[in-house]
Amino acid sequence: MNAIKIRIKKAEGEHDPGASKFFGSPVIPGEWLNFFAEDIIFFAQLRLSDIAALDTENKLPHTGYLYLFLDTEMFPYQAMAFYYDGEPNTVVDDFNEAEPQFSHLCEDWLMSFEPSDEMSDGIRLFGVPSSGYDGGGELLLQFDPLEADTGFLENIDGYAYFFFGEDRSDLDAIGFAIDRS
Repeated sequence: MNAIKIRIKKAEGEHDPGASKFFGSPVIPGEWLNFFAEDIIFFAQLRLSDIAALDTENKLPHTGYLYLFLDTEMFPYQAMAFYYDGEPNTVVDDFNEAEPQFSHLCEDWLMSFEPSDEMSDGIRLFGVPSSGYDGGGELLLQFDPLEADTGFLENIDGYAYFFFGEDRSDLDAIGFAIDRS
């Protein structure tokens, strides 16, 4: 089973707004502009060509973008995942600013990728949850709030997880869970 380590760093100065990243300003198709309610936060965008060479099991498409948002109206948060097979054209500055609890998540945290052990700690795609958490599905993304100073869920000692649904190709069925250690 292959896994992909994600290293993140806060963007400084000029950078590609379409890069893979957590938080900040998503670059979306213009037709999506009025699609999101105020209680939705932008979690991540993955430019899938960035991980294509490392995704040896073809778990995701190798073109386009995968977007992860969270509906924070109720807890636990609900995942919203969208796939766009094209080049998005609209930068949405300060997407998370409207949600008071997450208004501090308006800076881009750029991702870089490398091969990883399937059970490694930290932030990664695929593999198995480091904590042993059984989310009932195949792991898409593991996020360790304490690995970087993003300010997202920094008050938990544990992980945030995104899981594929029963059919990996059904990106609408991606789920979200928080596992406190």
